[in-house]
Amino acid sequence: MKHVFIAVGGSGTKVAEALVRLLAVGFPTRSENGALTSAGDDSLQIWRVDPDQSAGAAADLKECLEDYRKLQSVLSDGNETDPKPSSRWAMEVDTRIRELNPLQLESNDGGDNQIESLSGILDSRYGGVKTSEALLAPFFEPKDLKVKINRGFYQKPFIGSAVMSIFARSLESTNSPGGREAGLPAFHKTETNFFLCGSLHGGTGACGVPVLGQFLNRQKEQNPGWRVGGCLLAPFVKPPNPPFNRLEPGQSIENVNLRDFVDSNEEFKAASSGMNDEEKIELARQILLGFFADPDDMELRARQGLAFYKDHGADYFDQLYLVGKPEPNKLTKWSNGGQNQRNPLNSADTVAALAALNFFTRANAGRDNSYVVGSSGFEIPQENMLLKHLPSYKIGDTEIDPEKVFLATALTHHLLEYHFNWEKIHESVKDFRLAAHYDSRGAQRDDDKKYYKTSLNLIRDSMKKLVNPHQTNLPTGWSVDNEREIEKFFSENASEFKTVKENLDKPGWFSKKKAKGVNTLGQSGVEFMTSDYAAWCPKNGEFTRGEYLRHVWQQIYQQCQTQLDN
Repeated sequence: MKHVFIAVGGSGTKVAEALVRLLAVGFPTRSENGALTSAGDDSLQIWRVDPDQSAGAAADLKECLEDYRKLQSVLSDGNETDPKPSSRWAMEVDTRIRELNPLQLESNDGGDNQIESLSGILDSRYGGVKTSEALLAPFFEPKDLKVKINRGFYQKPFIGSAVMSIFARSLESTNSPGGREAGLPAFHKTETNFFLCGSLHGGTGACGVPVLGQFLNRQKEQNPGWRVGGCLLAPFVKPPNPPFNRLEPGQSIENVNLRDFVDSNEEFKAASSGMNDEEKIELARQILLGFFADPDDMELRARQGLAFYKDHGADYFDQLYLVGKPEPNKLTKWSNGGQNQRNPLNSADTVAALAALNFFTRANAGRDNSYVVGSSGFEIPQENMLLKHLPSYKIGDTEIDPEKVFLATALTHHLLEYHFNWEKIHESVKDFRLAAHYDSRGAQRDDDKKYYKTSLNLIRDSMKKLVNPHQTNLPTGWSVDNEREIEKFFSENASEFKTVKENLDKPGWFSKKKAKGVNTLGQSGVEFMTSDYAAWCPKNGEFTRGEYLRHVWQQIYQQCQTQLDN
């Protein structure tokens, strides 16, 4: 099955990063011969629709995809420089992001669609084309037409929707920049899940998700195997106010010395770090004219967006999800887009990524013409979210519990890192089946030791970044308890590490227990012995490093149990 995740704007891009990291951690999307996995026939491609080509979120996503590429390479039968087609650990992800810039449109001559403003697109006046000012004037103020929109649409979807409509139509043409990048003909007559994600209350996401959803819905008429899903991000983080106030009504920008704001405001200097002088002047102009995400308007914008979906937009989607928080986490650093806007992954990003996984698995998510609110069914502490609060999803009749996935992966890491003596491979554990695998593969054993070490580090890093409660000193919504409980499986210096190892020991000759103790993560636990692990190995004699890792993970996951009710 082909999956296309369409990240609209910076918010959608962060959810794309969360999705890739969930796949790296081991979250499954399908069942194969009774085993849960995302590897096999599934593949993922990521489109990023955003005029802000220098966005910090895009840089974070690229770094994440590079980590994923390395992970897949070292878990395959190849190596980092010569990877094989599949690792059998996780889904194949095209690590080249399809950058779809809605401002890059077809040009009839050298003069049209070159100025990155609304008038530059809707009123190009190239060649002998007449001006469209008379048509635009009743709908837009002069400042709306002139402001540069190369960093987004500044919580003003009425500006972006006009551009997005033109851009969406351009995707049908393989001669347009967007059409060439998206490559829609490759998906014609092919079963494909398209999943759009963006903010409900901003600019780029608020206009891009419904416009592109409508476009793809129309394309479904010629492609009955297509499905279109979406996730709307209601306010879950709240930015601070900009460094200075917008102009009062009636006050002209022409009477303002922009240089005073650029040179005298320390908060503005921090927000404009790395910009050239022209960009700083333009940023000051945007703030004074009100082109920024106003934290006081976020809730109102979200309500307006939901009203639109209720009346119109829901019809474009096969499944529509809504993720937000009653009280958004408060950011401390102001930014108006660009490379300086580097927000950490939030717990809401992970919930939205789980919505995408639910859609990819074709799990039922409510009645037609409705959207689904991601929830665990009880009150969630939005500043101290735990793994048990994450919503589950289904593969067929099997419920996938995110907390149990994290536990199975953390223990898989622990076993391979600390319970397999590569130097004395036959002395690790009696009857270790993996040792027999290396009897005739001495050279491969040395390579595998190195590659497993690299892969385990990459998986651990993705796990930590998904639940980090204090990344870059900005709020993420996660509790420190998640980080502490996961860390006990990784660090030999952690006080709990000894307990994890002892729980895997044999309880005694006369005991009927499976192991000395239960290893837990949150409210989930699993009980087995190191000798059980020694017997776990794929039946066929030839398997990739990733296939072995997935096999061990599967044995652990299917034994995980809920220890507590809440």
